[in-house]
Amino acid sequence: MAVSRERRRSSWRNFAPRSDRVRRGASSATLAVGAALAVLAANALGCTRTTELFPSLTAACVAPGPNVHLGGDGEASCAGAIAAGLGRYALCTCNDLVVTGNLDVGVPMGAGGAPGRPPPGPPPPSFLTAVGGDGNIQVVGMTRTKGSLVSAGASDLVFGRGGFIGGNVHAAGALTASPLSDLLVAGDAYVGGAIDGRVDIQGSLHAPVDATISPGVRAHNLVQEAVTVDSPCQCGAGPVFDVAAAVAARKDKNADDALSFDVSLLADLGSNETLDWSCGEYYVPAFQTADGTTLDMRVHGRVGIFVAGDLRLGGTFTVSLDPDSELDLVVAGSVFTTGRVFGSPATPRRTRLWVGSTTVSLPDVIQFGAAVYAPSAVFSAGAGMTFAGTLFAGTLSVAGDVHITYDTSATAAGQSCGLAPPPPIE
Repeated sequence: MAVSRERRRSSWRNFAPRSDRVRRGASSATLAVGAALAVLAANALGCTRTTELFPSLTAACVAPGPNVHLGGDGEASCAGAIAAGLGRYALCTCNDLVVTGNLDVGVPMGAGGAPGRPPPGPPPPSFLTAVGGDGNIQVVGMTRTKGSLVSAGASDLVFGRGGFIGGNVHAAGALTASPLSDLLVAGDAYVGGAIDGRVDIQGSLHAPVDATISPGVRAHNLVQEAVTVDSPCQCGAGPVFDVAAAVAARKDKNADDALSFDVSLLADLGSNETLDWSCGEYYVPAFQTADGTTLDMRVHGRVGIFVAGDLRLGGTFTVSLDPDSELDLVVAGSVFTTGRVFGSPATPRRTRLWVGSTTVSLPDVIQFGAAVYAPSAVFSAGAGMTFAGTLFAGTLSVAGDVHITYDTSATAAGQSCGLAPPPPIE
């Protein structure tokens, strides 16, 4: 790509490290040669700049470095430990969960991108990949989940077109299934009200003495008793930590000076970039990329990036993680992206997104990979959503099918903090 001499100089001035970050002993001639080589390399890569082109700095810590902490300094505030507790659920919502299409959670995709069918016969109960809602749950299409499903809402738990639940079902209110399609429950069912429709329960049905049970309901055993269901997401207790306060605490105490670029670069990123982050906690006042840009974050150790405002991404946002590396992206504002990739779909447990405000907005088609905690947000994804990781949101708003690939190692995130995995949801 032809670039004028003046434009090349301007590009280097804008993105070079500050003068107080240059290694001692480096001559001006050496730096001038390095700058020229960097610009030539950038031009050869189609104007994609990377932090490999800048003079390297002595890292503030040795990878993987200390754990990132959120809301305190003790073991309980270790980011991995918090994520492990939340990771007991593949999907948990504070408000009513309404899915207008099919809900597939932890179910392998078959040929043609459709969820695979369960093997013949009753599957053994699985207590991984749970789904929970502090409110009511209604699925208009089919429901296929590998683990248990917990609904604390007082109204009906509704399964519009049947399906299967790989673990137990807990419903504080009534359970309504389709009269035309079977709902298979591999474990037990605990229902606080009436049970209606075609339901095949491989274990025991626990229901009140006065509960109405339709003729289409089959169970290995009936236990008549009062049924109560605790809120699975515990949203009434408030956020697990104050996201905005955690970000504000890094404003004057951070590792920004250890970076080979200035964080102001992220305020309005207009070109493709590859940025390297060594282990540490960083404060970013503003984070926005232009339409169509690609940003690759290469993470070398345990990295926390604390964003004071909104995160607005106009294109692809990928996270490349070294072994034993983790990224905690803590956003005080909302998150908006129009890109086709977000995070690390292949290793979603090691990219964590914490959102303090009210909106997480995704496009219609996206490869998404992260553990998300956004208890105050409406998490919206247009016409259908394919998601890898774990999702904890105030409300899920998707006009179509929801497919979540659960990372079975999600509850192991606290091991780096010295904490054993929490028990699964039964």
